[in-house]
Amino acid sequence: MTPTQQLIRDLFVTATLLPLASSLIVLFIGKRVMGKGAAWFATAAMGCGFACSVYGLRLWLEHAPGTILWNVPWIPLPAFGGGWLYLGAMIDGLTVAMMVMVTGVATLVHLYSIGYMKGDARFERFFAYLSLFTFSMLGIVISNSIMQLFVFWELVGLTSYLLIGFWFEKRAPQLACKKAFVMNRVGDMGFLIGFGILFYKLGGRLLLPAAAGAVDAEGHAVVTMFDAIRSVIEADGYSITNPPMWLTAAGIGLFFGAIGKSAQFPLHTWLPDAMEGPTPVSSIVHSATMVAAGVYLTGRLYPILTPGAHLFIATIGLVTLVMAACMALVMTDIKRVLAYSTISQLGYMILGLGTGAYAYALFHLITHAFFKCCLFQCSGSVINAAHHQQDMRYYGGLGKKLPVTALCYFVCTLAIAGASIPYSNLGISGFYSKDGIIAGTINYGHAMAAFGPYAKLFYWGPLAVAYLTVFYMARSFALTFLGKPRDQHLHDHAREAPWTMVLPQVCLAAMAILSAPFIMPFWLDLIVGSEPAAAAGWLQRATDLAHGPAMHDTHAGLLQGVGWIIALVAGVAIYQPGMAISSKVAAVPGIKQLYTWAYNKFYFDALYDVFTVSLVKTVSRIVGTIDKYIVDGMVNLAGWTGRFGAFLTGVFDSQVVDGAVNGAANVAASGGQLLRGTQMGRVRAYVLFLFVSATVVTLMVITVTLAAR
Repeated sequence: MTPTQQLIRDLFVTATLLPLASSLIVLFIGKRVMGKGAAWFATAAMGCGFACSVYGLRLWLEHAPGTILWNVPWIPLPAFGGGWLYLGAMIDGLTVAMMVMVTGVATLVHLYSIGYMKGDARFERFFAYLSLFTFSMLGIVISNSIMQLFVFWELVGLTSYLLIGFWFEKRAPQLACKKAFVMNRVGDMGFLIGFGILFYKLGGRLLLPAAAGAVDAEGHAVVTMFDAIRSVIEADGYSITNPPMWLTAAGIGLFFGAIGKSAQFPLHTWLPDAMEGPTPVSSIVHSATMVAAGVYLTGRLYPILTPGAHLFIATIGLVTLVMAACMALVMTDIKRVLAYSTISQLGYMILGLGTGAYAYALFHLITHAFFKCCLFQCSGSVINAAHHQQDMRYYGGLGKKLPVTALCYFVCTLAIAGASIPYSNLGISGFYSKDGIIAGTINYGHAMAAFGPYAKLFYWGPLAVAYLTVFYMARSFALTFLGKPRDQHLHDHAREAPWTMVLPQVCLAAMAILSAPFIMPFWLDLIVGSEPAAAAGWLQRATDLAHGPAMHDTHAGLLQGVGWIIALVAGVAIYQPGMAISSKVAAVPGIKQLYTWAYNKFYFDALYDVFTVSLVKTVSRIVGTIDKYIVDGMVNLAGWTGRFGAFLTGVFDSQVVDGAVNGAANVAASGGQLLRGTQMGRVRAYVLFLFVSATVVTLMVITVTLAAR
């Protein structure tokens, strides 16, 4: 490993360990020693991690060092040829991109939390949990093996449980954190099944680090962990393009972990309920950490995904993005609108990975982190100003009271909408990443033409939702910031948030814009692992990407990008006065029914209550009855039998055994009493008795002698 590679490795490992160190320090001595300064300490530590990541990014772009692997022996594996299970780090372009994004967003969330959580009784503990949560996500990003990844994967689940249920004295957060934990365990069960299939087929080679023999002439590692697994699979004579059934099953099983973490259909219902946690938790969970982990895992899985697994992943992503967009359209809680928006955007990413738009799906993960984190922080500022009222029907006209928040929310609304200049093919972040995904889905749909009408869903679905996204985000913006106040008391007392909350919003809104043309070439080059673009070619490279064959021809059928403006204007025009969509279109056949279904979240929670929760409760009652009346009955019968046997034994012991012993003692005592009468204590009596006895004996002898003659 060269000195530059060692420095890059040290920077990213340090960036990973800093939040762990700050979490432990704040947790054990923060409240007693640092007090409220613990929040600033945790934020500073996270900022140092971000600085390390940025410097590592700079070195990476300058030197293009290739994949860096660092392996430390951890657990011996004598059953697998005397090898080791390793801890360590794997750093490639995707790792670098994710490290910069996660540490940057986490730093801003820490800063935002200082203002939002002010006055909370467990203020210091919140920052300990938040730093530990960030460490868990960074551990996933930097993992060098599938086993290490799974350890941090579970740690993310645990820390999310602590954060979502942070206000555990309330009933709703209690239920939300348990729901998130359980549903993620369901997804993780699939992950373990997929891992088990691979382990059964590949054995201990699956546990080795990515470096397992895959190095170039200079000794540098050239493959990531799943590339190494693919090499092992192909070395055994299997083909990814013409795979055995077990390989497809393994890929789908591993993807189930992503279904749970990234809230994909049908394990999506935990994410809206996670809104019961503090808003800073929502902003980081829904942008750069937990939900991003599932997409990141799917991206890492890409080398071993078979065509069948791709089809399954694409179908799950398609269903998720359409379904969640419909639900976001009708929600009235501002955080739940953004939650379902997150699920829909995650559906885009998963669909892109399933249809082959790998680079743009992961680029959308990066851009989405910035604008979605900002949107949640803006919603937190609104909720804070509205005295924790989250129903948008009570808002209206807040743009005058919260001008900076309104501007940031609008910028990020344009970003998630994929806004562009009509007929120019130039726009801001979501425009490039989302349209790259749509282009990939169209190509995939054409390639799957043999499936008939089903194939067309792969490009009409995401294309329609792209404009539906504009509409429901315009709706949330209009209901919150435009029109007249619908609660005058709320409006009169609304104030802009403190600077610790406003500054992160501004930074994230700026990144939502800057992560587009000027930064996009670098992000894409990092993700796909090609040589970095020259500094002088930034804008030209972005323009080439924007006008490339994979981009934006998808909008030719929708007025060359004018469609997003129509959707934006329509959303504002309808909802600016605060009108409900149901009251406007209820007369249209089928719309009212669709509205009802979407408002009730397509009855997924009810279905789970009936077919899962109720089933589990019914089974538990049956098992409880069996336990009570059969198992416990048998145990109690055995106990009663033992007690009865003990009773009989006691009776026999007391009446027979003890009776015999006591009878012998009584006989001896009675005999003693009889003999006692002969012992009078007088000498003359004893002499008389002796004389009489001698006389009797003499007479008996004489009598016997005479009789013998």
